Amino acid sequence: MAKINAKSVLTSGQMKMPVIGLGTWLSTPEEIDTTLYTAIEAGYRHIDTAYSYQNETAIGASLAKIFSRGKIKREDMFIVTKLPMIGNRAEDVEVFLKKSLENLQLDYIDLYLIHIPVGMVNKGFDEIFPKDENGRLLIDHSTNILEIWRAMEAQVDAGRTKSIGLSNFNQSQIKRVLDNCCIPPVNS
Repeated sequence: MAKINAKSVLTSGQMKMPVIGLGTWLSTPEEIDTTLYTAIEAGYRHIDTAYSYQNETAIGASLAKIFSRGKIKREDMFIVTKLPMIGNRAEDVEVFLKKSLENLQLDYIDLYLIHIPVGMVNKGFDEIFPKDENGRLLIDHSTNILEIWRAMEAQVDAGRTKSIGLSNFNQSQIKRVLDNCCIPPVNS
């Protein structure tokens, strides 16, 4: 098996993030174990997932096996996950990060992202894309990105994540966060 040359970039938060990462979107729990093991054997050290992908539990089980075998240490990995749209409220940030940590069987995340700058009504952990009786997505029009960002900063302070960032934000949304943050996004 060919090994990848996993070079790293230095984020704005001075963290080394491997430039090549294993994306897990659309990966089924059944595929995760083999894929993760093979990727780590090939040299991958960056794993990207999200609560909304609904595969964090399988990733956590695979990582636990890999770490227990001594194949690699947790501190040698760079693990990213994301706040789901149903968690886009300040009071839900910690709840969903703790749930992701539990699913992933980790003590901390290297990078926690706001997945999308639009919130959805939270109808529970399992209803990732809640809909009304007519099948329309239930958008939460009260989403306040700055309040969410402050709650994200609190997770860095609490040690649950080493860094925080943005995903799927446009230039004006990024600028708004940058103009009002204490901890700047390490990526956007």
